Amino acid sequence: MDSSALQWLAGIGWTAFSWALAGLLLLNATAVVALIVSRDRTLVQRFTSLWLAGNLLLLCIGVGVPSVTAVARLAIMGAKAVTPNAVSFAANAPDSEK
Repeated sequence: MDSSALQWLAGIGWTAFSWALAGLLLLNATAVVALIVSRDRTLVQRFTSLWLAGNLLLLCIGVGVPSVTAVARLAIMGAKAVTPNAVSFAANAPDSEK
């Protein structure tokens, strides 16, 4: 069970990083294209705070979620190392009806 949890946590961390990076690139590319197309400096003054908030949010997601999942994976591996003979649930549990 612990290996599937480790794989799931690794997948969640990588997926969050990938989506945050894609969102960051999309947000900044959209801002650059809008500035080049409109050539209006007031656009920068109006939307800088929203652009910065979006960048910070995506940066926090892209770094924070993988960090939290890495710490959780380390905790699981550490618990497994400390208690190697812990009770785990087997996939093929014996039937109680026999």
